[in-house]
Amino acid sequence: MKLYLIRHASASDVAPSDAERALTKDGLAEARVVGNALKRLGVEPGHIVTSPLVRARQTAEIIATALSSPAPVEMLEELENGPSTSALVKALKPFAAEGELILVGHMPSLAEHLAEFIGVKNTAGFPFGKGTVACLEMEILRASAGQLRWLMRLKQLQVVAG
Repeated sequence: MKLYLIRHASASDVAPSDAERALTKDGLAEARVVGNALKRLGVEPGHIVTSPLVRARQTAEIIATALSSPAPVEMLEELENGPSTSALVKALKPFAAEGELILVGHMPSLAEHLAEFIGVKNTAGFPFGKGTVACLEMEILRASAGQLRWLMRLKQLQVVAG
């Protein structure tokens, strides 16, 4: 299985609550870049799973549109900041048979999940700026079972997207 960990695009700092922060105009464009780059890379997810926070949901929906993907966008509370990687793995079990799965979430949890998936303790080497994508490959969905195939920041994804 290929697992794509994606940090949401840029969001407004002004909202009634953190959960309601929407993407900015730049954030909308960033999410399109991510989706277009993934399309150029031939990504075909079985599902797109996102944090329920507005900025992550919007990023996931824009990526789905850019991919022209029939994959449903589903919300998962375990992609918010805070839940452990073991809780995330347990929540992802229904998707374990997917060939490719996109996860849209937040920092610092994405870096922590990535580190646990590949079996390292230090997250300092995982620069998850807005719109960053990490591609992992794993035979079985569990901690320490993954291999990091690539990690691209937004500027690199812009080059790929064309």
